[in-house]
Amino acid sequence: MDEDNPVTEFLQTAQTSYEIGVFGREMRFDDGATFEIWSFETEESERGFPGPNLRVKEGDIFHATVEPSMGPHTMHWHGMEPDPRNDGVGHTSFEIGGTYTYQWQPEPGRPGDPNYGAAGTYFYHCHVNTVLHAQMGMLGPLIVDPVEHPDHPVTPGARRAFVDGPEYDIETEAFLMTYSVDPRWHEMGHAEGLSGEDVGLNRFEPKHFYMIGGELASRRYGDEVVWGMTSLRANVRGGLKKPTLLRVLNGNYMPTYIEFTDEAGNDLRMAEVISHDGRPYRDTSHPNEPAPPCGAAGYPLTTDCLSFGAAERYDLMLDPPAPGRYLLKARWLDWITSEVLAERIVPIIAS
Repeated sequence: MDEDNPVTEFLQTAQTSYEIGVFGREMRFDDGATFEIWSFETEESERGFPGPNLRVKEGDIFHATVEPSMGPHTMHWHGMEPDPRNDGVGHTSFEIGGTYTYQWQPEPGRPGDPNYGAAGTYFYHCHVNTVLHAQMGMLGPLIVDPVEHPDHPVTPGARRAFVDGPEYDIETEAFLMTYSVDPRWHEMGHAEGLSGEDVGLNRFEPKHFYMIGGELASRRYGDEVVWGMTSLRANVRGGLKKPTLLRVLNGNYMPTYIEFTDEAGNDLRMAEVISHDGRPYRDTSHPNEPAPPCGAAGYPLTTDCLSFGAAERYDLMLDPPAPGRYLLKARWLDWITSEVLAERIVPIIAS
């Protein structure tokens, strides 16, 4: 249901707010290929890809006022659970033709309690003609930061991943989104396939594969800037700074496999998995006792690889054993045959 200017019910004063527009333009990626991209923008971010980084703290009222300029759109907060009017799913509420202010409030975490808290890695995307609009680029990172609890103080220059979670270095905190492009889709129009015609949206055949992202604190914005990951910094545990947190999102429709190796290509267990889809991994083996994070309970979930599907997110604490150069490899797999369609490699510089 298309509405020009739906009213935000029970509007409250926001602690975090964004003014967001929609745009479309040609963009050049790191392999030289150029595609029509649609995405979201703020005044600060300008017209780049992916959409701007959005952050909110647990307990704060969040506002995002979106003003689509090229047909009706929505903003869906993937992994959050607002009421239907603010969830951004058009067929259960409305699609926005004029402007609308989304409003929601992430739940504060409680130390040792797996039933409370929203801190973690999410993303937002348009939910109109969803598979096409997300592929066209209408998505971006959404991060919920935890409340600071007096029993879990935070070191200057650091932040906790969740209320009682491990501390990480703000300067080197990074975001990685695996993304792929089927050029045929990028020649389609806004409403292709919505009238029942078969335009091939059930056939996703990517020809280009990208590792999107970088350090969150120093993302470079600008018109037609594609945020491509060319390298990754990681702090060695036990040094002067807290470890590096890598937030990972599968932003395409193919299963993705990533692995961490030394410079020679040997698998290396240098990533601790601390959260999945905004939910921390905790020791819940004693129902009547606090549930600490797995690392604090004495068995960190360390790995050298990760296999995940579309829209999944993982939070990884990087733990390189010594200063030096390591590798992060990503492979895109055919969703039926598991054939490797492409591989990209990003160096990790540990210091």
